[in-house]
Amino acid sequence: MTVHLSNIGFHRLRVCSMGRGPATRPPGTLEGGMMADFDLSINIEFLFPFINAVARNAQLFDNPPHIRFSFEHTLCVLYPDRGLASPFDDKEDAGAFMVRFIAYLNDIYHRQESIEPRHKCFSHTATTQILKLLPQTNCNECGFNTCMAFAAMLGRQQTIPGRCPHISRPLQEKAVFPVHDDNGKLLSTISLDIDNTENMDALESARNYIRNLEKKIEALSLVKSELQQEANQELPSPLSRREVQVLQMLALGSTNMEIAHALHISPHTVKSHINNIFNKLAVNSRTQASVWATQNHFI
Repeated sequence: MTVHLSNIGFHRLRVCSMGRGPATRPPGTLEGGMMADFDLSINIEFLFPFINAVARNAQLFDNPPHIRFSFEHTLCVLYPDRGLASPFDDKEDAGAFMVRFIAYLNDIYHRQESIEPRHKCFSHTATTQILKLLPQTNCNECGFNTCMAFAAMLGRQQTIPGRCPHISRPLQEKAVFPVHDDNGKLLSTISLDIDNTENMDALESARNYIRNLEKKIEALSLVKSELQQEANQELPSPLSRREVQVLQMLALGSTNMEIAHALHISPHTVKSHINNIFNKLAVNSRTQASVWATQNHFI
């Protein structure tokens, strides 16, 4: 099969069973797990930075030059003059996908002038190597459950080192700048040493501010809880835990149906709880109940 759409096309489409050699059964008789291997009509290395800027989950590599990304929930790997994609059910499925895929590449080709190219390359560092930088205490301060999970995401460049407060400051930092010719082709790169001290100081300052803010919020939440309990205990008949939940939602403007759905109870039960709340608070309307809830720190 040979398809040429605008400037980029493909030919010599080969569909193989992944890990088991070429597919030999007729199209339509194969189940999922097929991989497509194809040749491109032109060298598209010049297009990689533009694909890197717009494709989902794009990862650009420079040695050897290739790019990985997702298109229509299919993993695609492009080299300058060939590509791979998977999975497919059969050759017919792969052929239909390739027509859409080539159209996608041509769309990027024609929109080059409106796309800011992204030359950032992906460099994979082994998770075990990154773990050497970490305290391995699973303190959760980075937002991940374990140091292993943080290391894995950092190795994939899906988080930043600064999220771990225990990583020492780097001994040396560099910025790598691309050098292109008039056609936008990458000719070389220039590495410059940078001093990131101010940014690191600002990050640490922001982290300390957030910690102090969290402590204040925690303290305020504790005070609010104590005030709620005090107000509730002063009632002739205190509100139950479920009645407190209903009161809080009622005071926020929720309807009986919304309360029933959120608390997984029937509308009839909600109505019964609201009647009990009115009696315990000695009020006659939702507005009066909402005012009481606000004054006594229930919302």
